[in-house]
Amino acid sequence: MSLRLVINELIAEHGTLTAEWRDIEKIINEVKYEEPKSKEEKYSFLKPLTDLFGKSHLFVSKFKVHEVKEERFVFTEMAERGKESLVHRLLDDHRKIDELLENMRRLLEDYRFERISARDLAEKVLKTHQEITKIITEHIKIEDEEFRRL
Repeated sequence: MSLRLVINELIAEHGTLTAEWRDIEKIINEVKYEEPKSKEEKYSFLKPLTDLFGKSHLFVSKFKVHEVKEERFVFTEMAERGKESLVHRLLDDHRKIDELLENMRRLLEDYRFERISARDLAEKVLKTHQEITKIITEHIKIEDEEFRRL
């Protein structure tokens, strides 16, 4: 497969991934901050947060397949063309997304074992999600620009 075909495929995937991430972000509107008092309220409180984590986790699984193609074919070419520092930054983004997703998982676990409040859980999960969104948005923008130059 030629580099141009791989690049075109990756850029098309960027569009699909971006649209999917926007759909995931809609869950944020359902998040509540009040401490639940009953089992029903607890379920209602946790559902959007667990949905946000679960759908983000599935997204990152798809993103990993995408990353393999980037790292195997395009990043190598970029490094050979003198863009090593940019390649390292993009690779670091891939790792940061994994770390942030793991942070979300830990936050849900902390709430489960009553180590944090409902408000803290909601605020921290949303903050973490915003960090992932910022990385993904900037990452895809950089790749779209750089990949087209190859």
